[in-house]
Amino acid sequence: MTQTLCHKPRRDDTSGKRGLLTIYCGCMFAGKTTALIKAIEPVDKRRVVVFKPAMDTRYATDAIVSHGGRAMPAQAVTQALQMIELVGADCDVVGLDEAHFFDAALSTVIELLVGRGMDVLATSLDRDSWGRPFPLVERLIASADNTSRLYATCAKCDQQADRTQRLTPVINGAMVGGAESYEPRCETCWQPPPESPPSVK
Repeated sequence: MTQTLCHKPRRDDTSGKRGLLTIYCGCMFAGKTTALIKAIEPVDKRRVVVFKPAMDTRYATDAIVSHGGRAMPAQAVTQALQMIELVGADCDVVGLDEAHFFDAALSTVIELLVGRGMDVLATSLDRDSWGRPFPLVERLIASADNTSRLYATCAKCDQQADRTQRLTPVINGAMVGGAESYEPRCETCWQPPPESPPSVK
């Protein structure tokens, strides 16, 4: 796995210290959730809250789980705005897995949390199965203080992979899945799904 870091100066305003936004992005199986868990584990659990999209029930409904089995308790939410009510004033760090599955309000929610002095760490795919960037994720990366782009190993040729290959038919737009539905591919070995791509937010 190759990792590239981009750091920006810490942001401050007249109202006090602002938090930092860190994004772990890349294709599936690149180690994004593992990186998030490793970053959060040393923090006092009483000052951390972790969220996941409620639609992601692949491994657990009450935890974020890496494809390798590493896990951390998390609260499942259906809309980004729910996080505002669930983050206490004593929280220092907010973790967020699978940001690309959230609605467009996520960027506003993250900005509010960062403005309150909380550090937000989020994982996300940077492209969908058709190779298109997620507009929401592009906005988050543009505003992030730290961006860590992670890569996997191509399942076909063992070269560096930055694409996610869909292996099974897309039925009714359902895109959540694991190794049964996806594998990492390099640009040469990757092919877009035959189904028409859904709109991206």
